[in-house]
Amino acid sequence: MEATPPKPLLLQTTPIPWSNTVRYLGILLDSKLLFSKHLLNARHRATGTFLKLFPLLSRDSPLNLTNKLLIYKLILRSMCTYAAPVWSATSLTNLQQLQIFQSKCLRVIGDYPRRTPIHILHSELHIPTIAQFILRITDKFFSQCPAHANPLIQHIGNYTLQDLHLQYSKYRHKRIKHILL
Repeated sequence: MEATPPKPLLLQTTPIPWSNTVRYLGILLDSKLLFSKHLLNARHRATGTFLKLFPLLSRDSPLNLTNKLLIYKLILRSMCTYAAPVWSATSLTNLQQLQIFQSKCLRVIGDYPRRTPIHILHSELHIPTIAQFILRITDKFFSQCPAHANPLIQHIGNYTLQDLHLQYSKYRHKRIKHILL
């Protein structure tokens, strides 16, 4: 009997599935760099972590207010604002969604009623709003770029807080333009 040579293995190629987003260094990048999915994902992860930490942050917790705020700042706020200088020019809607999450956390931590205004929460707990915090860390990041050792980072851009406020200004409306009378 004659031995037949083994058949060559054919590699079956499966196409790479198409995706509208890609994860790079922990950031979900979409085709238009709107960062909506990244912020939605960050909020969901932070909400899950908040629910796990709820026994420590609720009103009947043995921790004092200072320690509760420290847990919020170190864990929850850092989860929501990861890589904030990259996506700081996101839409106001995305920032409002982050602010809603922050307000819920602060109401639980400080044991405030549900309808407590946001400015009271922030003034009594001495926590900046999420937009103020993001602008502060973004300004700090861009102010440190020119002194960096890497020449690519040195030439990222010289943005100021005024530049960040002016971005997307044409999409911000002061009043509704189409009012039905």
